[in-house]
Amino acid sequence: MKNLKTVLCYIFIAISFLTYASTVHAISAVATLKRYSGDVKIQRSSRLMSGRTGLVLKDADVVITALKAKATILFRDGSEIRLFQNTKFVIEKSEESAGSRRGFFNRFKLKIGSFWGKFAKGRQKTIISTPSATCGIKGTNVTFQQRGGKLKVSLSAGEVELENEDEKITLLPGKMVTGIQKTGSFKNNITSLPFRIVITPDLKKINIPTKGHTNQIHFTIQLIDVNSKQNINESATIYVSLESDKIIFPEYIRLNKRGYRRIAAQVLPFLKSDYKTGQIEVLAIAEGEKYLNVSSGKTVLTYDIPKNDKRIIRINASSGKIQ
Repeated sequence: MKNLKTVLCYIFIAISFLTYASTVHAISAVATLKRYSGDVKIQRSSRLMSGRTGLVLKDADVVITALKAKATILFRDGSEIRLFQNTKFVIEKSEESAGSRRGFFNRFKLKIGSFWGKFAKGRQKTIISTPSATCGIKGTNVTFQQRGGKLKVSLSAGEVELENEDEKITLLPGKMVTGIQKTGSFKNNITSLPFRIVITPDLKKINIPTKGHTNQIHFTIQLIDVNSKQNINESATIYVSLESDKIIFPEYIRLNKRGYRRIAAQVLPFLKSDYKTGQIEVLAIAEGEKYLNVSSGKTVLTYDIPKNDKRIIRINASSGKIQ
């Protein structure tokens, strides 16, 4: 009997350890590599791994993109970062707050390179440090470039607080600031974004297909001058971001020489969990450091949320008949 108790005790300890280990692993998984192209590496301590779709990323991981490489990182709070070529990006810390109200705190570092980021409003607080300045994010759609000891920031939505050793400013939507260095003033380097992407669906309301079927939505994407509203003759590459895996855009979208493109996105059947607010925000950005002066485009798709199909059946307690 004593030996049996000892064995049971060891089994209990082993199960507890495995459960604890599993929990720790789940907490340390702060993001995933959603998609990538080209040579992308993940540096984890002394280990260097090749990027792959679905790879779990953890605190202290360094994501490195080579020439002509790109990578998309999706975080637990829904924030999304798109790294461009020749970039070193560090996930220093990503924490989830305890309590009834879910919130996130992220601390990232851009050692060198460039990226575009979409950060959820009201659900997170993010600090991004660079060799030139510290950046505080407030529900933002923003692009960063750190090269040659200087930082550029281009803001499409939200607010960014920028601070170096000598100055602190708040950058507003539709603005870009260049030439930020570790010391010195940069408030006079703010300019308006002269260009922007326009993405327009043929129909804003989408019909959700039934199981086994698909629908299509057609979009027009343009690169325009903000003042003249005319197309710019530039064949930019476009990246599309949206919080739904049931609307599939082409993986590679490139505007023609007139800054124009027609595309079709595929709509898949929704699961019950896909019906949320009745709206899906779609963002389109011009990829790469060349297009920091281009504001992102946005459109909102709508859909009907199915009515509750529960039916009330009343049975007469005396006769047993259905009323």
